[in-house]
Amino acid sequence: MSKSWTPEELAAASAAMKAEGHMSYEEFCAAPVLRLEHRGRDSWDRPVYECDGRLYVDVDPRRSRPADICTKHGNAFDGEPCDPVPEGTIIEFVPKRDTWDF
Repeated sequence: MSKSWTPEELAAASAAMKAEGHMSYEEFCAAPVLRLEHRGRDSWDRPVYECDGRLYVDVDPRRSRPADICTKHGNAFDGEPCDPVPEGTIIEFVPKRDTWDF
């Protein structure tokens, strides 16, 4: 059973998280969430994902590296990587992140 936090406990935990270089609780709650559904691999063998009709690509899909997600230029499946997602965006991969590591 989980414990309910008092506002003071939550504020203290949030401040401690921020001091350690992590998102504060407030930042986490306000962060945009990108739910990326796997659609396949493009002509460069990079994983392509979709969210709300927009295509995204992981430009460095090695398991040992954090995901580097960009939009696809012209929203084309084989389009070049374009704009990186904003820093702080929470990425959710459906069903999971596709990586080059086997």
